[in-house]
Amino acid sequence: MDRTLRPLPYHRDVAAILEAEQPKALAALIPSASGSPSEVHDALLRHAYRLDPAGHPEPHAAVARAAEALGVTVPVDLFAFEGTQGNNAELIFVRERPVIALSGDTLNLLDPEELCAVAGHELAHYVLWTADGGRHLAASRLLDAAETDARTDAEYLETARRLRLATELFADRGALVACGSLTTTLRSLLKLATGLAQVDPDGYLRQAAEVDLSRPSAGSSHPETVLRAWALQKWGQYGDAAEPDIARALAGQLDLNALDILDQDRLRTVTQVLIGALLAYEDMRTEDVVEHAGQFGVQVGAGAQLDMSVDELAPETRRYLAAVLLDFATVDAELGVDGLARVFRLARRAGLSPELDKLVASELDLTDRERSKIFARMDELARA
Repeated sequence: MDRTLRPLPYHRDVAAILEAEQPKALAALIPSASGSPSEVHDALLRHAYRLDPAGHPEPHAAVARAAEALGVTVPVDLFAFEGTQGNNAELIFVRERPVIALSGDTLNLLDPEELCAVAGHELAHYVLWTADGGRHLAASRLLDAAETDARTDAEYLETARRLRLATELFADRGALVACGSLTTTLRSLLKLATGLAQVDPDGYLRQAAEVDLSRPSAGSSHPETVLRAWALQKWGQYGDAAEPDIARALAGQLDLNALDILDQDRLRTVTQVLIGALLAYEDMRTEDVVEHAGQFGVQVGAGAQLDMSVDELAPETRRYLAAVLLDFATVDAELGVDGLARVFRLARRAGLSPELDKLVASELDLTDRERSKIFARMDELARA
């Protein structure tokens, strides 16, 4: 199985959109060679313990092995933070001389193989930040900066969150590439997550198999550990073919209440396809309907194939699409029963009938006789 370390599709898609929307801002945030890492290293020398190779040969050997596996050729420094709580490791990005900083009891918990996996995870961050000319680091920096601005739209905040989760899954793959063992990688992950000296990776994978991963991750900086274990196992088994399943576990359904910048485009496309399918009916192309469709960027004759899976749409998104259909049924009063019949029939094709039924019941004061006329007309249109 190909285990080449590549940016996730989410990294590439987000970077492409930000590049198109904010080319100057993104270009300004691409890292360049600073010439000297002295400022970062000076702070570490003051506030952390440096693990010199002479005094700590095993950790340096583990890092060297991980660096070789990941193709990292720059020197890597090792430090241990003073007085920190919790077991962790993090990469401090300096292009010319990155730093892996350990905290808590990390060094005592891990054996050399597990430390190699942890080093691989951290150095994978370096691989990602230097890949594709640094555009993924620039994208991350741009979104991180946007999070500090109260004016930032919600979809950019959601994108920043999901990008962090995708980055951690990418780094987990770096751990697997570095040590070459899923069991070892999961041992290191579980030891740092729990603080336990003895863990059972196989048992944890069985636990992961019991979790309903149809609900998206709620993590803010890291996915849930059980999702990370599952995703790493999937990638180790199937490589790039696992990406769609992993993406669904990260993001779930298209949810109007939790859109990122990719979802915005998806929702626009789904909406336009639905409207295009409605305009395919010649009797629906009145002046008012065509004008209303233009507000959604849909022109007559632009029709695309209606191929929707309502299972991929969250309830609020389905209600929104039903509301769009109802708007088109009522935007031209002269359409009357025919307009509602066409919309009800299209909703049936799209799997949106329950949502449209509820909406019509709450928004339109229809008598039983009027509803019967609509459904009778639907049957006539179907036969025609």
